[in-house]
Amino acid sequence: MIISVVLSLYMAFNLAANDIGNSVGTAVGSGSLKMRRALLIGGIFVLIGALFFGGNVIKTISEGIIPAGLFSARAALVVVLTSSIWITFTLMKKIPVSGSDAIVSSVLGTGIASIGLSNIRVDVLGFIVLSWVLSPILGFLSGFIIYYSLRTILLKPANNIGFRDRLEKVFSYLQIFSSAFSALNLGALDIAVATGVVFAAGGFGGNEIRLLGAAGLLTGILIAGNRVTETVGRRITDLTPSRGFSAQMAAATVVYLFLGYGMPISPTQTLVGSVIGVGIAHGTSTVKYDVIKDIAYTWIVTIPVCLVMAAAIYTLTGIL
Repeated sequence: MIISVVLSLYMAFNLAANDIGNSVGTAVGSGSLKMRRALLIGGIFVLIGALFFGGNVIKTISEGIIPAGLFSARAALVVVLTSSIWITFTLMKKIPVSGSDAIVSSVLGTGIASIGLSNIRVDVLGFIVLSWVLSPILGFLSGFIIYYSLRTILLKPANNIGFRDRLEKVFSYLQIFSSAFSALNLGALDIAVATGVVFAAGGFGGNEIRLLGAAGLLTGILIAGNRVTETVGRRITDLTPSRGFSAQMAAATVVYLFLGYGMPISPTQTLVGSVIGVGIAHGTSTVKYDVIKDIAYTWIVTIPVCLVMAAAIYTLTGIL
């Protein structure tokens, strides 16, 4: 159990370093915030979200897929070990992966190896998978609609260059708000993904594990949060403050809606979807499809890799 907690902290470190780009990447990419300041603001609001708003998703991770009481300390260890290995690998490659995909797939693989497929809550699993599919689509549509509306109503009529520059300056300040809103949601999601399985296995109270997990999230943001932030903010499409604000608000709103249902959706997939939507609303030539292809490929392989690796590690630890 103690090893599981240590690995959970490592998982929180990796998750936050991977996911903070979803909250502040567009602000950095558009030039609204410098990297260090963006990570600091994001870290503060992730901490608040983790400590006060993560309860619903923690319940889904800890009890929703595998029934309460059937999750052992050994299973928790395998899940966080598997997820951490995969997220560390993708972090080194600077590819924004879905932490929720990794943890849920690892829970499923461990559950199949430990209690059998018949005991898995397939209905809950189905809703989670549906949220994975819907979140990037909704992010894309929301990003496209918000930026297209802003462009049509405000930006295009502003023929005067000076007036347009002042509008972009306003959106720079609005991006600080949208980044904070997104980071709040991110903290609530990531604390559940990082600590939910350890909480399910017992041995630590909810407040204790949440405090430890929140510390791990903040450390990951401040030490390694710049890696994926660079990819999300600058490598998918060219961003201005108005485009960055549109993408951020679209993604944050979608994540917030799913949070209310306790669904561990992927903020990475949602934000990437909204950035693509904004890029296409501005002009398809601005979207860097080779980067999108690499990101989408990683999303797809995360599920089978983590599922098989978790089942294999669980079986191997049983033999040893």
